[in-house]
Amino acid sequence: MKKILLVAACVTLGFLSSKAQFTFGAGVNVALPVGDASDFTSFGLGAELQGEYKFAEKVSGIGTTGYTHFFGKDRPVVGKFNYGAIPVLAGARVYPTEFLYVGAQAGYSFYTGDASEGGFTYKPQVGYDGQSFQLGLSYNAITRNSATNGWLAISGIIKLGGK
Repeated sequence: MKKILLVAACVTLGFLSSKAQFTFGAGVNVALPVGDASDFTSFGLGAELQGEYKFAEKVSGIGTTGYTHFFGKDRPVVGKFNYGAIPVLAGARVYPTEFLYVGAQAGYSFYTGDASEGGFTYKPQVGYDGQSFQLGLSYNAITRNSATNGWLAISGIIKLGGK
């Protein structure tokens, strides 16, 4: 099921990238776990695919998927806890200036590795939108059964297609 959703997201983003108001990009992220997540993981590295559709000059819709792997800390008794997160997110961005954006996304993330299942995900963000790249800072959180796994992330996206 996870692979089907990921393939569907990639195909959709690829199809939409041919539209003039749509941009498609790919990049990397570095994650710093916060809260309870910092007790069992030290950092995360990942890759992202993103599509953005401009509804108006200063408003756009955004869709993101990817994979972030979290490296576990060596813990007495339980050992290392390594896991990954695969988000499927959609949201909006507002551009108060030509290059600055503020936005939020929500959706669902699937866990891989030593974690199982997944949960509701939200991602407020702020960033810089250059002509051929984006640089963003976000807080990412996966919630399930009143527990939250959160991290701060810095993402760099290279725009691959569209305008």
